[in-house]
Amino acid sequence: MSKTTYLDVVANAFGEAKAWKFACLALGAVCAGLTFGLVYQARNSPVVLVPFNFATMDGKQTVSPNGNFADASPDYLAQIALGDLALVLNWTPDDVLVQYQRFLNRMTPDLYAEQNVSMLAEANDYRTTGTTQSFYPTGARATSKNEVIVDGTLVRWTGEKESLRMKATYTISYTPFKGFLHVSGLRIQK
Repeated sequence: MSKTTYLDVVANAFGEAKAWKFACLALGAVCAGLTFGLVYQARNSPVVLVPFNFATMDGKQTVSPNGNFADASPDYLAQIALGDLALVLNWTPDDVLVQYQRFLNRMTPDLYAEQNVSMLAEANDYRTTGTTQSFYPTGARATSKNEVIVDGTLVRWTGEKESLRMKATYTISYTPFKGFLHVSGLRIQK
């Protein structure tokens, strides 16, 4: 039989400790690599949007990530514009402030800084006067890169009395910012 000395036991213990350290390091490196791969894949995977009114659309819309909207469908841009205009054009006295704040959140930082105070004051004025407004779109079309023209009828009531009814054309422009399209301009043509 072999005789085990104290030094052999100590040497084996150090060998086992090195083996465990190496195993932990190797496992940590594998986990870090998998995490990096997962984050990379999540940031660079295309998003497939299935519109609510799928039956009237030509199918799914694919949008590439990281703010590359060059290949975005004109229908996709038109639907975004209709949603954004609904925030600022369809409201009641109870929700006008929330609707305007939501629209402000969709703006680029420069436009937000320019329009924030005046839009919130306008919303407070509509709330105190009991004004309600609705916009009935008749058409939306993307004209150029990241710009959409929406036609429709704007109707406004003060109390129970209709105070405004007019045909209006809105032009809304977008700028990619932090991977999303943000409103960079809104113009009305009566």
